[in-house]
Amino acid sequence: MIDVVILGAGPAGMSAALELLGHGLTVAVVDDQPAPGGRIFAAIETREVHGSDERLGADLVARFRAAGGQYLSATEAWQIEAGPRVFLTHAGQAQIFEPRFVLLATGAQERPMPFPGWQLPGVMTVGAAQILLKTARQIPDAPVWIAGSGPLLLLYARQLTDAGGKVAGILDTTLPGGTMRAAALVPGAMGFGWRDMLRGVGWLARKPTPRVIRGVTALEVLGDGRVDRVRYTQRNGGTGEVTTNLLLVHDGVVPGIHATLSAGCAHRWNDTQHCFEPVVDHCGASSEPAIYVAGDAAGITGGKAAICSGRLAAVAIARSAGRITSAVADKVAKPLLKDMKAARGFRRFVDTMYPPVELAIPDATMVCRCEEVTARQIRDVLADRPQLGPDGVKAFTRAGMGPCQGRQCGLSINRLIAEVHGTAPGEIGFLRIRPPLKPLTLGELAGLDTAR
Repeated sequence: MIDVVILGAGPAGMSAALELLGHGLTVAVVDDQPAPGGRIFAAIETREVHGSDERLGADLVARFRAAGGQYLSATEAWQIEAGPRVFLTHAGQAQIFEPRFVLLATGAQERPMPFPGWQLPGVMTVGAAQILLKTARQIPDAPVWIAGSGPLLLLYARQLTDAGGKVAGILDTTLPGGTMRAAALVPGAMGFGWRDMLRGVGWLARKPTPRVIRGVTALEVLGDGRVDRVRYTQRNGGTGEVTTNLLLVHDGVVPGIHATLSAGCAHRWNDTQHCFEPVVDHCGASSEPAIYVAGDAAGITGGKAAICSGRLAAVAIARSAGRITSAVADKVAKPLLKDMKAARGFRRFVDTMYPPVELAIPDATMVCRCEEVTARQIRDVLADRPQLGPDGVKAFTRAGMGPCQGRQCGLSINRLIAEVHGTAPGEIGFLRIRPPLKPLTLGELAGLDTAR
């Protein structure tokens, strides 16, 4: 019998696997990518490593490869149940794993950023462009415009220019006053993130873009079948257009909660990051017995903190499995908890500098791109129906019923309900998630096998 199934081979999942194997537990790591590393260390084994963070990632991947244990790459987990049970498909074969514990280290996703025309070819996220750069060495063949807010914009701009690409400019949606708001948090952030802060200052000093348009409050992509130009509105009432065939957008990241929702874990609304996150204790234990959550899936803290988070969850699991005593667990966890506290202090600084930006969502905006549902359709359905929640909107409009299962429209549906009914987002909840979480063929389902 497998003791622990870990979903995700990013920093949290790999570090947890190493800790668990060190305590003599049997581990199966399941990941949908072809190689370990997660998004942050994608293709780290096949590309040139730069800086201390990437060296840390390369070392972690190497130790994970050498540690043994079962590693199932290119594997889709399509259902997680209390018990626990994990349903997955590997090499065309569907299987059921019934381990003693499950650790969900499924990471984060970029926050959806809907605006008119965002469904057109030529609009993609900064994170997706960064993955293409890391894994396929692909860069845009013409200068690009970037829209949004957050440190990833500066990081990608630097990475792109270093790789030989060009940034035409940034449509900056960052809310004003960030420096003043975050000033008091600098001392608490320095202990964990002083290198990142110095690196950010360096990026700003390099001025990688020839043009920055600040105070953007609304975007609209125009074009016949693909992006041709971008119209913007500024806080001061000014408007303008830029010409481009590729617009990259970004507004921070949020926990990937579909796995935890599928498992029945309790969730709460994070007022600072404007998203839902699973309710976990200091070691990642969820509301469901034997199901733990680590890394950004438990709350956005970043890649380095994910390593600590993964180890903490593993220590808690080892204690629950009877492999270590409470005294040993507390001793191992003490420095990790200290690092996690420092990481959260740094994250508070980042979130205060770059709070989520809710651009205007005009009626014509296609909120659900899978099912082509507009904001107007959702607002019309909500009118005079104060009892209607996310699942009601889904039933009336099919929003959230497509292949992405609400990953790209769920938070926007929540926002529109709050807007129309004057309700707090946390009281509304998220869409009910049903299996399969990922596409599944009838042939795979018919051949379902059980692995213990």
